[in-house]
Amino acid sequence: MDVIGQGLPILLPKGARTVQTLQRWIEDEEQKRGYLLTKTPLMAKSDLYKISGHWDHYQDGMFILGDPNDEEKECFALRPMTCPFQYQVFLNRARSYRDLPMRLGETSTLFRNEDSGEMHGLIRVRQFTISEGHLVLRPDQLEEEFNGCLELAKYCLDTVGMLENCTFRFSQWDPNNTAKYEGTAEQWNEAQRVMGEILDKLGVKYEIGIDEAAFYGPKLDIQYKNVFGKEDTIVTIQIDMLLAAKFGMYYIDENGEKALPYIIHRTSLGCYERTLAYLIEKYAGALPTWMAPEQVRFLPVTDRAADYCGELCTKLCAQGFRAEVDYRNEKIGKKIREATLEKVPYMIVVGDRDMENGTVSPRHRSGEDLGAMTFEDFNALLKSVVDNKEKK
Repeated sequence: MDVIGQGLPILLPKGARTVQTLQRWIEDEEQKRGYLLTKTPLMAKSDLYKISGHWDHYQDGMFILGDPNDEEKECFALRPMTCPFQYQVFLNRARSYRDLPMRLGETSTLFRNEDSGEMHGLIRVRQFTISEGHLVLRPDQLEEEFNGCLELAKYCLDTVGMLENCTFRFSQWDPNNTAKYEGTAEQWNEAQRVMGEILDKLGVKYEIGIDEAAFYGPKLDIQYKNVFGKEDTIVTIQIDMLLAAKFGMYYIDENGEKALPYIIHRTSLGCYERTLAYLIEKYAGALPTWMAPEQVRFLPVTDRAADYCGELCTKLCAQGFRAEVDYRNEKIGKKIREATLEKVPYMIVVGDRDMENGTVSPRHRSGEDLGAMTFEDFNALLKSVVDNKEKK
């Protein structure tokens, strides 16, 4: 019996650990690139969404808390995106042109009221977590910052092994269906012209998607094709020339005049739940060592070796690696088979000879036997594989 609700996934410990590893990596990568970390509320009064336009254009996709028609009580809604919240960071004090670009990043939990027929495993859910960010910038910084967002997304997708299955779509508005969009035809034509020039200058090969834009601006959708050939959007980079005016997000330019910035909405790796589903599919569960929930499993051959395994496991864990010991009273062949089926990257079989020599005998899940080596040598090998984010 489903007592939680469709599209509200619970990640078990191994899945949660992989997502945590990805999140920490993304946050660190964004920090290296000058992003400021924010932490904003999961909900807000309807007033915020009315300013941003989500109340008019996205209300059906939101979870509303309260009666929107009751003027005597405050009405709240869970956030479907983070942009209007992060804008408050910019608005915290007066800004000058020297403050820009301001790159804001957040690991955001979002809520979207998807129809039951649209949900599919971890790929489309009602609650999800995303590597969301917004860049507030001067018009003359747009090309450089857009390129930075694209390069970061490509680097992240390449590192996890997904970029090779990606294509690009330039998502535009539909001039024959203007009711679902903010802004004038002139504003949209200008935004799409600027974005098209940037994409062409960067040499991005893309298809055009009419009526696929966000309600406030055009976007570049990075599409991922799964093993069955079906496409889903994995990362988006959007140019927004409209919402800054709605929120009064002015800065003082070099001439001492008030000016409106451009905004880029973007993700680095997209929705973590969706990405996890694709990674499990791509690697058939054998996730690369650096993101695997369990990286090393010690397999003592005898009870005498158990304590030795425990000591070595403790040393690895103290360095941040994810290791466990199989203490069960089972034959070593069974332990190896089960560890292999569970896709543990490295298995370390430890017997009396290893204890006497102070060595370990690791083998890779691929079946490769690495032979006896010192624990220090294995530690260095593991560190190299993880630090370089090798796809094995």
